[in-house]
Amino acid sequence: MGNILGSTSVTSVLAKAQVASHLYQNKKWILKNHPEGKFNSLRDAALVEETIDISNVPDDKVLIEVEALSVDAFVRTMLDKTENNAHGSSGGIGQTIPALGYGKIIKGNNKFKKGTTVTGLLGANSYAILDSTGLTSFVQLPRAKPTASLGLLGISGIAAYVGMFVSPSKCPQKGETVVISAAAGAVGCIAAQMAKRCGSRVIGVAGGPVKNKFLLEELKLDGAVDYKCTDRTIGEQLDELCPNGIDFFFDNVGGEVLDEVLQRIALHSRIVICGAVSHYDSGNINKKTLIQGPSHYIKLAEMSSSMTGFNMMHYTKNFLSAFRYLAWNYYRGNIVCPEQVEPKIDSFGNCLEMLFAGGHCGRLIVDLTAASVGVGVGVGAGA
Repeated sequence: MGNILGSTSVTSVLAKAQVASHLYQNKKWILKNHPEGKFNSLRDAALVEETIDISNVPDDKVLIEVEALSVDAFVRTMLDKTENNAHGSSGGIGQTIPALGYGKIIKGNNKFKKGTTVTGLLGANSYAILDSTGLTSFVQLPRAKPTASLGLLGISGIAAYVGMFVSPSKCPQKGETVVISAAAGAVGCIAAQMAKRCGSRVIGVAGGPVKNKFLLEELKLDGAVDYKCTDRTIGEQLDELCPNGIDFFFDNVGGEVLDEVLQRIALHSRIVICGAVSHYDSGNINKKTLIQGPSHYIKLAEMSSSMTGFNMMHYTKNFLSAFRYLAWNYYRGNIVCPEQVEPKIDSFGNCLEMLFAGGHCGRLIVDLTAASVGVGVGVGAGA
């Protein structure tokens, strides 16, 4: 009798384990309210839990265990009620907040096999059920950190490359004065280092003494403008650092910074619009009548200069050349992108707030496999 009961008990345990192996506890950040003004994770989002039964995943979709997510400014533009022209929308109230990342497939389909690591817009969740559209196989380069694919060897690096070398009529030249706004951010810090490699004088714009120290001491830029400085205006700082005018401006911010630069452009200068983060967290980016436009645009005509904008997804034909350039410089240590890594999906909401508060340098990443906070090369902090 003892053997029979023991056998039955073991069978029961194994059965329960088999059932449990098909169940996955998912945590995801959903949109609770369209933000009015600055994004607030407690007010505008919610971290919810659900159980995913792998047997209920449709055959044409994949189930992905998310390993890492990047925290990007463009995500804020997708949370408003009005759909963003460039990035689309989150899908509405109750939907998972968008986020780029990579993870491993635990249930495949006819395109991606189980065990394949993929990258794409996975969403701010620990497990994602998606179709194959927009997913690509993750390429792990030798001796490269996997998270580099979310920064220098990914969207940040490609955006910087297109904005510096493809979109403008002429890339930065040796001896020219180049200004980069949001220069301590993921895209900005890469663009600044690209300009240095062109032999240009590079001035970075960032907020606060910690970030300005990062620009000068770690990125070795030629000057730094603190837009949060209370003693001197942005214009006064630019006058001191750019006495002969500005030849090239890579803009991630818009607003006041763009206007101050326009007043100081040199003959035949080039301005490249990558983003307008000053309008993102207010929600004004999707309310066009509220955007602060460049009131000094007539300087473009006066100085025979140009201003162009770009959406990197319109330049996919240049991605391979961008990747070659970025990988070549990555392995030689010529260009770095610091990482601030926060652990677990629970931190994503706070990280999105941090992004706009200026509380980090370089690429901000949520590592779903991490147990504690980690930092990458050259990481700084501060507003």
